[in-house]
Amino acid sequence: MRGEDILDEAIAFARPLLESLAMQSSPHLAKHINDALSMPFHRGLPRVEARKFIDFYEEEESHNETLLKFAKLDYNRVQLLHKQELGVVSRWWKELDLAKGLPYVRDRIAEGFFQSAGVQFEPDFALSRILLTKCIQILALVDDTYDSYGTLQELQCFTDALERGNSDQLPADYLKILYKAVLDFFEELGDDEGNEGRSYCINYTKERWFYDLHLPPFNEYMHNALISSCFSLLPPVVFLGVEKLAGVKEFKWLETNPKLVEASKFFGRLLNDMVARKDEEKEGHCLAGNCYMKEYGVSKEKAMEELRMMCDNAWKDMNEESMRPTAVPMPLITSIVNLARMMEVVFQYDDGYTIASSLKDHVTLMFVEPIPED
Repeated sequence: MRGEDILDEAIAFARPLLESLAMQSSPHLAKHINDALSMPFHRGLPRVEARKFIDFYEEEESHNETLLKFAKLDYNRVQLLHKQELGVVSRWWKELDLAKGLPYVRDRIAEGFFQSAGVQFEPDFALSRILLTKCIQILALVDDTYDSYGTLQELQCFTDALERGNSDQLPADYLKILYKAVLDFFEELGDDEGNEGRSYCINYTKERWFYDLHLPPFNEYMHNALISSCFSLLPPVVFLGVEKLAGVKEFKWLETNPKLVEASKFFGRLLNDMVARKDEEKEGHCLAGNCYMKEYGVSKEKAMEELRMMCDNAWKDMNEESMRPTAVPMPLITSIVNLARMMEVVFQYDDGYTIASSLKDHVTLMFVEPIPED
């Protein structure tokens, strides 16, 4: 948490010692240490960390065979369930067949489901995973349309059409296809009970600074980015999938934008911008780092250092808020934290959603390769 300076000092003290220890240890222990230094257990996705620890624990001479056997059985049985759900969303995506009308569409259904399973992996939350995966795919389509494909005039017409609920005046066929995909998804959300918070679901405002080639002050950018980015849409969709836990009271809490939710969105937005592709910068996209560099007159390296510090502070806020007493069920609180963990894994080195190879190993371990039980 913020203000715990002694823990910050402990981290700074321990890191070089652990790095030195890793170089002197066996490959088995060295990998475990380096994994923890690269991605602290608390900030990693529970399923990813579970798989890594089971593999590590099995090589420990003092491991308990019974405990290890049950851990493997549990992991593999949940993996089978996730495979079935991945099949469901894959068929949905194939049936949409959007590639014919939207040539820029990205086929990232496995990566999208990986993110959803990272947020809520428990068997009871299958609906949440399916809805969130669909949401991520539709958001990627809308995001790519606004960022890289549509003209400003076309996008203004598309935004107006969404607000009016009428696509008659859309100027291009591809926009009509996208419009139908968006509305079909929101209609599916509306078919489920517990959807009192679905007004959240159309909360997408285009950042027009890209078209104006205008770099706003950093704080102004972040305020607009948090409102208009997809991160504002993910928590309510997650809540819609767990109707037994999330009712009107929980959506009212979400509507107040509590500090936990704000910190999670802030963290995800910054990470996304920090690993932005070079082509996005060349095309003039408005990114947090560029805004910070211009406002404070610092180098890119210094701006990235400051943004990383802001990310660490966001984690401290999430830690504090997670321990604060609240009437909101703990699984919902955990899902907000897991959204941040998911962003940490996906954007650890680059844009893992766009560069599919970045998540290939994670996807394989979570959905393809079971843990050998013999």
